[in-house]
Amino acid sequence: MANWKRKKQENEGKYFFNGFFYCTQKVQEELTQEEIILIYLDVKNFAERNNGIDYLQVYEDGNNHTIFFIDNLDEDAIASGEFSLEDNYCTLLFSDEY
Repeated sequence: MANWKRKKQENEGKYFFNGFFYCTQKVQEELTQEEIILIYLDVKNFAERNNGIDYLQVYEDGNNHTIFFIDNLDEDAIASGEFSLEDNYCTLLFSDEY
C-alpha cells in the first residue's frame, strides 16, 4: 500500500466533493480499496474544515505516481439548479489519464 499525500492546493474554491464518486478502472486496479477510501475521506474532511476547496486535489505517493481528484460542480453551480443530479460527480484518476 502506498503512502498518498495531498499536495497543497494552488487555488481556493467552493467545491465539496458531495456528488457521485467515480474511480477510473486503472485506479481500481492499482490502488487498494483502503487507499481509495482514505483519499476520499481526506478530501471530504479537508473540504468540510475549509468550507470548500479547489476542484482539483492532487496526491503523490513518493514514487512518481500522481493522482488527481476532480470535482465537477461547485456550491454555486449546484445551488443554481441549472444542472441535473447526474452532473454532480467527482472522479479519482491517475494524472496520466487526464
